[in-house]
Amino acid sequence: MTKVSHYLCGFFGVVVFAAAAMLIPMQTVESKNAATAVPLPTPPVNAAKMSEFRGIKIGMTKDDVKKTIDKDPVVSDDSGFYYVFSDNESAQISLDADKKVRAIAVMYSAVDASTPKLADVLGPDVKVTPAADGQLYDMVRYPDAGYWISYNRSGGDSPRVTIMIQKIDAAVD
Repeated sequence: MTKVSHYLCGFFGVVVFAAAAMLIPMQTVESKNAATAVPLPTPPVNAAKMSEFRGIKIGMTKDDVKKTIDKDPVVSDDSGFYYVFSDNESAQISLDADKKVRAIAVMYSAVDASTPKLADVLGPDVKVTPAADGQLYDMVRYPDAGYWISYNRSGGDSPRVTIMIQKIDAAVD
């Protein structure tokens, strides 16, 4: 081993050791907080106003999606579909390895009277204050139903809205 490589190995060893040493107290604090933290209650599934889009639900088969949306997608492959419903509304439907709906992303390129509001998507009990520029975001998990839903409205003069419904993957132990 040359002096330079010996020096570098020693230097990187110290860096790795220091990083590992810093993590030990953080893990202890996190585990203490985790033991005393009170989990938030799981909202009931029916609290979400929008658990599907145009009849498409998480877990539907690829063939059922095609039957439910009686329209040819702009793009279609084994990973999913992309539909354009109007100048303002489009959707991407993602499939998992079993060719079942894993996620639904609905995009509104302009906000008008037909664009769903936060309460239309997540229910009337959601309390989120918009930012000064109108930006708004919230997400609610429904573990008993196996999915989460998010609502994102961009800010500015030409806001856009994206609504996402996605399967919650089970933790792998």
